[in-house]
Amino acid sequence: MKKSRTQKAFLNVASSLAAEFVSLVCGLILPKLILSSYGSAYNGITQSISQFISYISLMKAGIGGATAVALYKPLAEKDNQKISEVLAATEEFMRKIAMVFVAFILVFACLYPLLVAKEFGWLFTASLVIIISISTFGQYYFGFTYQMLLSADQKDYITTCLNILTTIVNTLLSVILIGQNRSIHVIKLGSSIANLITPLSLYFYVRKKYKIIKGVKPNKDVIPQRWDATAHEVASFINNNTDVVLLTLFTNMSEISVYTVYHYVISNLKKIVTQVTVGFGAAFGDMYARNEIDLMHQNLGIFELIIYSFTSVLYSVALVMILPFVIIYTDGITDVEYVRPLFALITIVASIFNCFRIPYRVIVINVGHYKQTKNGAILEAVLNITVSIIGCIKFGLIGVAMGTLCAMVFRTLQYAVYLSKNIMYRDIRFFIKHVMLTFIIIVAVYLISRLYIPTLIAGWLHWVMYASLTTVIAILLTLGTDFLFYKEDLFNLLNKLKRNFFIRKKI
Repeated sequence: MKKSRTQKAFLNVASSLAAEFVSLVCGLILPKLILSSYGSAYNGITQSISQFISYISLMKAGIGGATAVALYKPLAEKDNQKISEVLAATEEFMRKIAMVFVAFILVFACLYPLLVAKEFGWLFTASLVIIISISTFGQYYFGFTYQMLLSADQKDYITTCLNILTTIVNTLLSVILIGQNRSIHVIKLGSSIANLITPLSLYFYVRKKYKIIKGVKPNKDVIPQRWDATAHEVASFINNNTDVVLLTLFTNMSEISVYTVYHYVISNLKKIVTQVTVGFGAAFGDMYARNEIDLMHQNLGIFELIIYSFTSVLYSVALVMILPFVIIYTDGITDVEYVRPLFALITIVASIFNCFRIPYRVIVINVGHYKQTKNGAILEAVLNITVSIIGCIKFGLIGVAMGTLCAMVFRTLQYAVYLSKNIMYRDIRFFIKHVMLTFIIIVAVYLISRLYIPTLIAGWLHWVMYASLTTVIAILLTLGTDFLFYKEDLFNLLNKLKRNFFIRKKI
């Protein structure tokens, strides 16, 4: 039986949350093993190389979002000819990017070792760069185009399930290799090979399940907003990658290792909130393509309720439990100080604002308003780079966190204002109310936690106990707030779930 938009959306959310849980657990295992077995410098250099390699993604900036927008209408109309033309244009472009990526890696492998020459040899670093880059090449050459098709068709859960399998295989293989005292090169080679599971599987799955017309001539005009979308992806890329690059240039590998421990926690929380949105973007894009504006208004209220509720719960717990987590996680590692309270606070607040923007960004992007909002994206990138450079030189870790916070606050306000004035035409006070109530919940949970959490938590068992109690408190406060202030949206959400998963009536 054909799934409705709501059923697809919640299936995407469920699979994404499962993937995030797997990623969270596996992500705790590998960095800890690398830190314990090889030290902070080795952990730092692998993270630094990965971040630098990701810069090549700027060359594909805009193509993903523009492809998805171009696919909504032909998918709704079941126009296989148009779908095939879009995919052919995207695939042709990505194959070229893959070839450029190879050239970039060869140059980068020669130059990057010069940045870390004091800590690692040239051959050691150059070979590590090439090994880590293998999986990225596979994604560009085989998987990216078909991932965009599944995303536009609200079938992200297929990609997500493959990612879960890849993560588990990668982790098990890495643990085995570390247990055998293999070199860092062998461990990363195993990871790169395991990471090819997803792109290769997507390639064969889509070609089998979809009626793609082979040999169709690429129609590059069907992706007209590619360059406008580029500005958005470049800004997003800069926000996600500026910190490690600046820390590489102005500090050392040990400071990067400290950053990655906190960033791991915060980025995974952000991913959990983001994963809740998987499929919602395609649903809004489909509604807009069908001109279902009233339905968009109703679903925006539900969307905001979900995002702000998840943000309230997750970041309440994060504010309370992140420092105890870091203390226990880095126990026995003394080559650098990992407990940085102010850095943790600024990073958490910046990530909260990044979550606030999600409902508005998802709609703006998926209705195709790239050109209208690209100036805000450019200003965000400039603001982040400027503040981060000045701050990093003077304050190190704290400085890059300040740059990220300034950029996040600015861009979140820009998205919310633009949506209210140009797409949904509603009062900006809806946004302000959500923000204020979320911060009230987070502060309340933190103050309550001071009554029962000791200064020093002894071990993981106690940490899990206190984290669980804090989570319960955060959930109760959030649900109570939702019931008091967003009763209509809450009941709309419950009714939507009931109709789609219990009554089995398609909406």
